[in-house]
Amino acid sequence: MAKKNNFLPLMIDLSGRKIIIFGGGSVGERKAELFCGCADTLIVSIEFSQRLQELEASGQVRLVRLDILTASDFELRKIIYGALIAIPATNNLKLNQKITDIALESDILINQVNALGSVVIPSVIKRGDLIIGISTLGHSPAVSKYTRKQIESLITPAYFDMIQLQNELRSYLKKHITEQKKRKEILWNILESENVWKGFNESNEKAAEAAYDLISHCLEDSDK
Repeated sequence: MAKKNNFLPLMIDLSGRKIIIFGGGSVGERKAELFCGCADTLIVSIEFSQRLQELEASGQVRLVRLDILTASDFELRKIIYGALIAIPATNNLKLNQKITDIALESDILINQVNALGSVVIPSVIKRGDLIIGISTLGHSPAVSKYTRKQIESLITPAYFDMIQLQNELRSYLKKHITEQKKRKEILWNILESENVWKGFNESNEKAAEAAYDLISHCLEDSDK
């Protein structure tokens, strides 16, 4: 019998949360790039890539210079303390496991690079407030990458503009239409409107104009 998969995708506010990455190479760099805009991101290593040094110079990450290989358990526990997620990303498997064990002692979530930890970091597509995470739980990075390419070809930057427009229209409709079901129907019609989507190709104002025209027609029909 296959082992039950208990992983569940969640959106977490990382403001002020500490993310600890062990390893200053390419893997640590990739993880830092993902987290640095959302969380207090620390990278621990004796050496750091050029990109990580640039991120530190711009104030996006903090670099902690430490020889992890010779560091004591006490030193590692002190660094890990208070973290939400620890990411062992060194090129030493035994060292990564040691960091994992120490983090688990304090119930800190682990994202393991070469194994399935308690946290899986998906491939992320962001279109403003539209965020899509893709993961195969490490079973097939190729399928994850292929899926991302397929989705990115469909989810254009206009989706971000549509989200903003829909948010604006929801507030407008609440003032003019009391029936929630009717508001939902109008918003869905706007979402499916070719004129609105085509309007984004010209400008956000053009798309909004098409959307409000559609609303006007709906309001006129409801008055008849």
